[in-house]
Amino acid sequence: MKGSQKNHGEYRLPADMQPWANEPLYLIIARWCLQQNRWINRNDVAAAFYLTERRTSLQLAYINQKKNRIACRTRIHVSDHQGHYHNEIWVDHILSSPIENYVRSSSSRRRSEPSKNSPQTRRVGSGMTGHGCLWETILRRVRVEQGDE
Repeated sequence: MKGSQKNHGEYRLPADMQPWANEPLYLIIARWCLQQNRWINRNDVAAAFYLTERRTSLQLAYINQKKNRIACRTRIHVSDHQGHYHNEIWVDHILSSPIENYVRSSSSRRRSEPSKNSPQTRRVGSGMTGHGCLWETILRRVRVEQGDE
C-alpha cells in the first residue's frame, strides 16, 4: 500500500504495517523496527518502505530523538570488509502516548528563574562595573589630543 505525508512524499507500507497506516511515518517505521527484533540500519528501512537512503537516515535520526515516545538503542557498526561506519537502531518499546514533562538531558533542561535573593550569574559585558562612561572618556581624550573638540 502506498502512503504519503505532506512533508515526506510517498512511501510504501509493508503488508504487516497496514493497521497503522494513519500514523506518522516515523511511528510506522519504529513499529516495523520493533517487529524485526534486531539491529536495523537505513538500508533495511529503505528497502522495506521504498524510501531514499537520505530520507531513511532522517527518519531514523528522528526516531532516536523522540525519547518521550520511543525507547530505542543506537550503535555504530563498522563493516569488516570495507571499514565503513553505519548507524543502527534497535527499538525496544513504543509508548502509546508521549511522556509529559520528559527531559532528555541536563543540557536541554530549562533553567528556572533565579531567586530574588541569589546573585545574577549571567551578566553580559566586559565585567567592569562602575565604568559605564569609560569608553566615552577615552574617546574624548583622543579627540582633545587630536584637536577635534
